Amino acid sequence: MLKRLFATRKHPCMPGLNTPEQITVNLSGSVLSLKLPPHYSSDGFEAHCDPIETMNIYDPTGYDGDPVGTAVYNSKWFIARRWEIFGPLTRLRNIGSISFVAVVERIDSLPEGMSCFNPNHFEQVINRLIFKMGPEQPAFGKKVGPVNWRTEVKNDCLWVCYEMRKADDGDPNSFAPSQFSSYAVTPLDDHHYIRLMFHNLGYKPAEFSNRFVNRVRGKVLSSVTLTLSEYAQQRKAEVQSQWPDATISPQRQPYNWVYPEWRDGDTSKGELHTVITKYHTLPPKFHL
Repeated sequence: MLKRLFATRKHPCMPGLNTPEQITVNLSGSVLSLKLPPHYSSDGFEAHCDPIETMNIYDPTGYDGDPVGTAVYNSKWFIARRWEIFGPLTRLRNIGSISFVAVVERIDSLPEGMSCFNPNHFEQVINRLIFKMGPEQPAFGKKVGPVNWRTEVKNDCLWVCYEMRKADDGDPNSFAPSQFSSYAVTPLDDHHYIRLMFHNLGYKPAEFSNRFVNRVRGKVLSSVTLTLSEYAQQRKAEVQSQWPDATISPQRQPYNWVYPEWRDGDTSKGELHTVITKYHTLPPKFHL
């Protein structure tokens, strides 16, 4: 069947894109629903994390910490799958892929009195996360972010979408313009939020690759609904009453970071893999 499909198509395609699965996840009473294409890997690798139908976000077990930098974030995966992209002439050999990951993230370094339900505070949480993914991860190369920042309210839930891209290194043959990550984030309570991630390994020309992966992302995000638990709705109302005029930036430009000085850490001595020795652009600070 796949051979017939690949022999007749004229444009890039992805197995299962038009026959997605309905997935519902209960996150301590808050219910996330979305449609996802089935996991597909031509190499036969299984999905890294099948959808977890019910998760206690307040159970500390299962969270993976990120010790880099001064802000403490911890993540717990509940969906992870891979989708492969095929071109009109490549038959069974993929020309790109999208890795999709959904996590609940907990920020432990948010000062007392701040809440992700406050749009301004939530923007600060994302700002700090973006910095952690950029200057505080110098070993992975320079990044540009946030790119294509936008906000949307769906089912009374605020979603923030943005991209992180590799910095232009001047190489005209680079695949970097078609290899980037997209994120959609929304609060679950004062210190927890959902982050949906699309990691794209595209092809050239980037214009066509990016158009296709953005189409996939758009189909997934248009299917997303989140219904907050009674507790979360009550807490959100309390926060909105406390800060009725709080807002979030509807548009953003990428940061103009100066990357830090760093060295490879000596893990045998208990150091991290990356040790930052001197900041040039300082990490953003939280403020009420």
